[in-house]
Amino acid sequence: MSDINENNEFNKTDKISTPDTNKLKSLMVSSPNSNSPSVSSDNFKEKLFEYYELKQQYDQKLRDAHTQWNNSKPPLSLEKKKEKYNAFMKNRKCINCRNGPGGTIFSRDGDGQTRKITAVCGCLEKCNLNIEIYMGQSAYLPEYIEYYTDEVQQLKKELTEYKLDLLFNLRDEEVVLNEFRTIKEQLTENLDNLINYKKAFDTQNEEIELGEQSLALFDTLKQKPQPNENGEYIVNRTKYIDVMQKNLNNLISQFKTKTKEYRNEPSLSKLKDNFEFLTNEIQTVQNSIRNEKYHIIYLDTTENNVQKGFKKQKIMDTFTFKPLKYHLENAIITFGNKITKFER
Repeated sequence: MSDINENNEFNKTDKISTPDTNKLKSLMVSSPNSNSPSVSSDNFKEKLFEYYELKQQYDQKLRDAHTQWNNSKPPLSLEKKKEKYNAFMKNRKCINCRNGPGGTIFSRDGDGQTRKITAVCGCLEKCNLNIEIYMGQSAYLPEYIEYYTDEVQQLKKELTEYKLDLLFNLRDEEVVLNEFRTIKEQLTENLDNLINYKKAFDTQNEEIELGEQSLALFDTLKQKPQPNENGEYIVNRTKYIDVMQKNLNNLISQFKTKTKEYRNEPSLSKLKDNFEFLTNEIQTVQNSIRNEKYHIIYLDTTENNVQKGFKKQKIMDTFTFKPLKYHLENAIITFGNKITKFER
């Protein structure tokens, strides 16, 4: 898959902006929910948070100054506020070294994969502050999958038409064969793209890495998968839910047995044991199944009113349970995000 101009808008006639094959494949073979081939997701988020925390502290000082000027007794005139603002900006201190004047220079520029944020000391004698973070470019996977699916279907249709033209001698054979080869190359390229994006989507949404407890359970039920090249134990989301449901059924059966024993010989210790088994074992597995079956669960509220004559009477709202299979964040991949400088 070749690089494509990243400034193009998504539409049905032009190719869409996409990462090159190597970057996309690095996303697909990494751990589930990993966002960047160049820096770990957790470390990137941590440094990004640190950058914005610095910026927030820096900006807060100006907001506090504005509050002080606005609440001044007696009130300051507009000219006096401008005068104080100019003096504040002229003598502003760096958020890192606390020296001044010069302050800290926060900036953002670029577009697409060149989009970056920076922070440097603006004082005459500069401190070590030097931050440069490339924010990367995001791709909404369902949109890309839909695009390439349509492209593949259209190219298959064109190939079929050329086959029929060749079969019934409706066009010159040499022309048809040349067109056929060109379309076949385009089909191969688009199929490759479609497979890559589907694989990236599945990695983010349909694959689950087993932890120690889950792995032990899968091993007990003789469902333990083979480790991949990175030593990770990955299972399909459907299989994970199926195995966990079998485990839940076993736990419920045990709970019924424990309940029966309690009824036959009631005791505080058995009651406590049953309650702990219900909350620590059964409920934990139920939550795990629910979290993987639906990434988001929420209630949608609809207001209800009844018309009585000229008056509207409020009645109980309607609550609609709405589970979503995929979280929006898991339908997006980001490529090109990296930290090139981070000194303080």
